[in-house]
Amino acid sequence: MNLDFITELYIPIVLVACLVVGFILKKWCPTDNKWIPTVLVLLGAVLGCVASTEVSLESIVAGAVTGLASTGLHQVFKQLLGLGAGEPEAKIYDKVAAETNLQADMDAAEKEDAEAVEARAEKTS
Repeated sequence: MNLDFITELYIPIVLVACLVVGFILKKWCPTDNKWIPTVLVLLGAVLGCVASTEVSLESIVAGAVTGLASTGLHQVFKQLLGLGAGEPEAKIYDKVAAETNLQADMDAAEKEDAEAVEARAEKTS
């Protein structure tokens, strides 16, 4: 099965526009990330019609494919640049959470030890 025809559907200006909108949605809008590809497919379909100056099935599909391709292109860049290894904020939060959990575990262990010592003292007296 030859899928070379898909590369003929890409519209570069729509690709760039969808990359920019996707980046803005991810960084500055309080949206769930699962909606970004859907938004970009719809935006790509609309921009595909605008770019070709006609509303046809081919321009809608070409725009939608280009919008979806922008999502994949973002992921490729993210993987190539190593940006997916973890956000700095996430690492800081994980470290703080780990330290908090460790301190809580240590406090609980000290409390159990103190209770065990008291229980032994009561048994011996």
